[in-house]
Amino acid sequence: MENKVFWVWLQNRIGFAREYSDVLARFGSPEAVYNADEEDLCEHEFLRKRKNLREKLLDKDITEAQEKVEICIRHGVHIITPDSEDFPVALRSIPNPPMVLYVRGDVSCLKAELPVAVIGSRTPSKYGEESARKIVADLVKESAVIVSGGALGIDSVAHTSAIEAGGRTLLVMGCGHGDGYLPENSELRKSVFHHGALISEYPPYTQVYQGSFPLRNRIISALSKAVVIIEAAQYSGTFSTAKHAMKQGKRLYVLPGDINSGNFAGSNELITEGATPVFSAEDILSSLEGRKKHKEASVLKTNDPFENINEASEFSKKNRTKRVRKNEKKENDTVKDEEKGKNIVSEFKKLPETISKNAEIVYNLISDGKCTMDEIASFSELLPAKILAALTELELYGIISKVADSYSINRS
Repeated sequence: MENKVFWVWLQNRIGFAREYSDVLARFGSPEAVYNADEEDLCEHEFLRKRKNLREKLLDKDITEAQEKVEICIRHGVHIITPDSEDFPVALRSIPNPPMVLYVRGDVSCLKAELPVAVIGSRTPSKYGEESARKIVADLVKESAVIVSGGALGIDSVAHTSAIEAGGRTLLVMGCGHGDGYLPENSELRKSVFHHGALISEYPPYTQVYQGSFPLRNRIISALSKAVVIIEAAQYSGTFSTAKHAMKQGKRLYVLPGDINSGNFAGSNELITEGATPVFSAEDILSSLEGRKKHKEASVLKTNDPFENINEASEFSKKNRTKRVRKNEKKENDTVKDEEKGKNIVSEFKKLPETISKNAEIVYNLISDGKCTMDEIASFSELLPAKILAALTELELYGIISKVADSYSINRS
């Protein structure tokens, strides 16, 4: 376990989704980096030019890393590092791979022969939901492990449909285990724990931050042999995952949709850019090489240690900074019948039919989490004046709110 402490220490120093291969190529291991003095670091061209990073690496206080490892041991969180046999091979070849994976559940799912990502809109149409259920159920019959991001909408439909069909599923998180983000899906996460695994590159109780979801999306696509888009608006989180998949050389399948629907604007654009239209699971399975048919999907059977990571636990009280969530205590903020795998209904406000195209683009970006003006400008490529007009329009409709310098979607 000592080796894992050095990996966690190095992650603390370098950060998330940062290039570290040059550093390890020079020193060979995180422990060697830890033992390096300033002279050793300056011999490395990459580090010689980065004074701030050198200063961080010269901070040899390893207490925080040790505490994080102890927390993981105490609460059944597996620490998977690149030198581990359990580390997914597919993650080694992507730009800025995760330095550490924190996994709860069945670690063997990381080595599934047929992982398929199924993702889509947080406010899906009935057509999208029904299509997702059918495709996922048929994929699971062929032993596919379904990968998604645990969000409301299509992500949740994908996870629950896989479990209902007797299969396994991987939920890639944009925060640390036990953080409590999206409490309305807490039961879904417990269910995934028993029928697959929850994965994060963030240490336990790391809160969602601006940019964590786009970073999470690169892992969803990298883990999967194919990525299936059910509904994607332009510039949405789903759209960004599709772009990651294309850069990573993954097979990309898209459910075609109504050309007049904003929810399918990104989907239809991806098809024009070369993504394969999908109408059934067989469209996906028939093009994936080396698949094994008629292999019985297994269901993980285990006790329920998940209870010790809830918000009332010592784990939570000691390590978590409480986040106040608007409307968290309202009864209508709880998704009903989640354990039975029934339809999960989004709480986001529906867009008026009269909403402008720019406002719709900005809305889709903010639906992934809190966004600043700069982040909206970066992802949307809209001019600042158009972004401000779109934000004003959404605020007038009561769809979004501004807190400090960030915008977020209001609940219904």
